[in-house]
Amino acid sequence: MLRRGPINTDLSDLPAWVANEKFKENATTYKYSSYYNEVYDLEKNYKLNSDLFKNLSKNIWWVHQEDAATDEFVKKRCYDLNYWLCDEVYNKLKTFGLEGDLENVIRRIHSVWTKIVEKEIPYKDYKCYPDDKLIFNMSYLKDIKDLFDFFEDFASTKRDIIANTEEACLKYREYLRPKIPIYYTWRDSCKEEGFICKRYIDDYEKYRPAGILFQLDPWLIFTYSSNECFKEVHDVFRDAKKEPKRNDDIYIKIMEKLKRERPGKSLISANVGEGLRGSEFFIPGDNDNFMYRLTVNGFYFTLEFTPFGRSMLRTRAKVRQRIRPNLDYEDIVLLYGSEESLVSNSDDNSYSLHYSSSLS
Repeated sequence: MLRRGPINTDLSDLPAWVANEKFKENATTYKYSSYYNEVYDLEKNYKLNSDLFKNLSKNIWWVHQEDAATDEFVKKRCYDLNYWLCDEVYNKLKTFGLEGDLENVIRRIHSVWTKIVEKEIPYKDYKCYPDDKLIFNMSYLKDIKDLFDFFEDFASTKRDIIANTEEACLKYREYLRPKIPIYYTWRDSCKEEGFICKRYIDDYEKYRPAGILFQLDPWLIFTYSSNECFKEVHDVFRDAKKEPKRNDDIYIKIMEKLKRERPGKSLISANVGEGLRGSEFFIPGDNDNFMYRLTVNGFYFTLEFTPFGRSMLRTRAKVRQRIRPNLDYEDIVLLYGSEESLVSNSDDNSYSLHYSSSLS
């Protein structure tokens, strides 16, 4: 019996992972140091030491380099920087119970960031500025970060899934467990002008996980339930499609409502997206029968695009040829190969006449 070697679960080659590690690297120099004089008081009042500003300078410089991202994800890399700054400052403030001041502190640092870009970054087709439209809620910002990382990693994960579906399932199932629900709950927001997804992602439809299905062995669709990993991932998809939809507008309205109900209470750490079901902000998920659609699509894919399926269809066409006076267009093409071969090879005018009428 063949023994399978250890499964590779290393995700460090994924582009989003590589970028995230780059953001975390500590700066070795203090670029643009003079610009931070105006926020010197933040070091004293919030214990934000100069290491934060050194790393911010390093990251502002890096996101404007050609190797920071492919053209497709240049804007996404700018969101990465916005998220990195919010996450860094949030974690430092939380240590002292001051996370409620996050928005005020970030706005101050944004002022410095803007000046650095305007005065120190040479001409670029796209310049990365701080996002003044951010919603200051960490669960929201993290959801968007995970969504964008999923998009950036999509080409790599797709390649692995097509090359070896079983190994890729074992490699990526933990990665997909949080990402797929985020994809389905936030996907529709990517269509809406002004929402954060639309601002940073140009063509979200390029990253549809369901689109990979038609490039897999169709028999996997019929036998998935016998494979523990396939079944587990299927269940992740099924449950994700039941989750309520989310978008920027929902978060803004919920936070406005909570501010009225709980004046003075910080919503930075609140899990605002919980409890949508049954609320006035509820938008139902897709909630369709994912496996039913998968099986039906797989069945038709098998018939149309595999030798076995085409053989089945040709056999059906031959049976119809014996019992019907006329054949359908699809059966004629299966039997004769093309319109031209039909005209030259068929002695039965009824087929030719019916074929012609089907095109009118």
